[in-house]
Amino acid sequence: MRRGRLNRNSIPFLLLTIIHLIIFSQLLKRKREYTWTLLLSNIGFAFFFEYFVLNLFQAYTYKPSILKIKYLDNILGAILSQAFYVPITATFLTIYKKNWRWKVSFITYFYIVEKLFLRLGIYKTNWWNPKFTTVLMLIYFYISDYFYKLIEKRKYWALILAQYFTIVVIDVTFMYTMAVRGKLKFGVGLVRTWKEHFIIAPLYSLLLSFFSTFSSSKRGIIYRLYHLLYFLVVDYLLIKVRFVKINYSAFLQFIPWHLFVIYVSRLVYKEIFSNSKERT
Repeated sequence: MRRGRLNRNSIPFLLLTIIHLIIFSQLLKRKREYTWTLLLSNIGFAFFFEYFVLNLFQAYTYKPSILKIKYLDNILGAILSQAFYVPITATFLTIYKKNWRWKVSFITYFYIVEKLFLRLGIYKTNWWNPKFTTVLMLIYFYISDYFYKLIEKRKYWALILAQYFTIVVIDVTFMYTMAVRGKLKFGVGLVRTWKEHFIIAPLYSLLLSFFSTFSSSKRGIIYRLYHLLYFLVVDYLLIKVRFVKINYSAFLQFIPWHLFVIYVSRLVYKEIFSNSKERT
């Protein structure tokens, strides 16, 4: 099967993308406070779930047949599902304050889609069961509702978590793009597999995002320099112990990227904590 263009496998993913772009357009119309914060937080929740279920324990396999490398193609399918379709739906239900009937309707919709994808052979379960999807998705939808209430109430720990998830989503997206472009590959030993990469690379993003979250609250250029130095030291140590394979030009691209993350993390902090009430 030819990849990188419309084909039997990619068309169903494209149709789902169009459907959820329409739902996303309704979110843009609503213009409620913290909509973007909730959306990125929901994507962050989904990333954590996917890291354990897919990256570590290989619960299922996606086959959108868009990328040539099968494992990268599998991860792309997961990104479309967990970073686009499901979080957009959860955010829509929360922002529009939809009741349990709407939640059950969308869960039924995703259950039917999952069954259809299995029948089409563009999605394969290893130990996963579609019944797990229905239960966990219901919990996920209510977590979205609850987390949004915490953000609206300006609960400090919820705002910090929302900031952290936002930075994680930005960094993980960049890391995946670099992997697809063949610029870097994490692993141990001479032979590095993509499975190894997608176990180690998210941990790298989680670590850097953790530091970004807490350093972004500090004012002054000196803290921005400390921030950059921390990133470069981590990069140097990983390259030194050969945990990452990266070419020189890609390494140079990391410097402006780190600067961008430093800038964005400070921007996200100001946006989330602007006009904040007393910490609770």
